[in-house]
Amino acid sequence: MQLPVHCPVRSMELAHIRHKIRWGEEPDNPLLIAHWLAEENQGLAPTSDEVRQHYESQFTLLLETCVDELVPAHWRCLCLDNIYRPLQSLKQISDNVQSDNQIQRLMRELALQSHYVRHSLCF
Repeated sequence: MQLPVHCPVRSMELAHIRHKIRWGEEPDNPLLIAHWLAEENQGLAPTSDEVRQHYESQFTLLLETCVDELVPAHWRCLCLDNIYRPLQSLKQISDNVQSDNQIQRLMRELALQSHYVRHSLCF
């Protein structure tokens, strides 16, 4: 049974999943990220600014997890492998120079942060 988009129980469930992802609480559950992205992207807000903010929030959560050296390395790599998803979604809804510039800023941030942590991600 699918809970309604704005249901408080569903919001709490998504917050719990975000917490698990951010802190690598289920590092042996690689499907958790795909499940989270699919669930969170259902029934997005109607305005493009809110949708952009939503995808940027997903990107930020994955990036913060990638650079956190207290999280298991294989989980961080998995987050890095999936960070393109919110970026790709942002590219698909980009409709002006400002949003294109924001995507470029996020990509530069990803490149910079991944440069600093790349050695800690090697197995």
